[in-house]
Amino acid sequence: PLPQPTANLIKLIEIKRQAIAAHISKIDVGPRGTLVSFHNDSFPNPAGLIAYAERLQGTVKLRPDNKLVLARAWGDPRSRLNGLFQLTKGLSQVARK
Repeated sequence: PLPQPTANLIKLIEIKRQAIAAHISKIDVGPRGTLVSFHNDSFPNPAGLIAYAERLQGTVKLRPDNKLVLARAWGDPRSRLNGLFQLTKGLSQVARK
């Protein structure tokens, strides 16, 4: 098995690759949730993004300033890494459609 720091680095590279595919310019993770900003405040598949937010109703909200808010706090670094991986994976899949 890989040492934990190496496994974390690989996971971060995967998150970054998925974030680029989803046109994400910035991700801010705070104690109460996550704020996702998109490059040039646009998303390649707006209808898909709206459907994604509706599917995760109560957890994900789209703000009027074209940012996505995920109302979920991750307590420890490992769960934060896994949560960001799932978030960027979902958004990159929506962006490709």
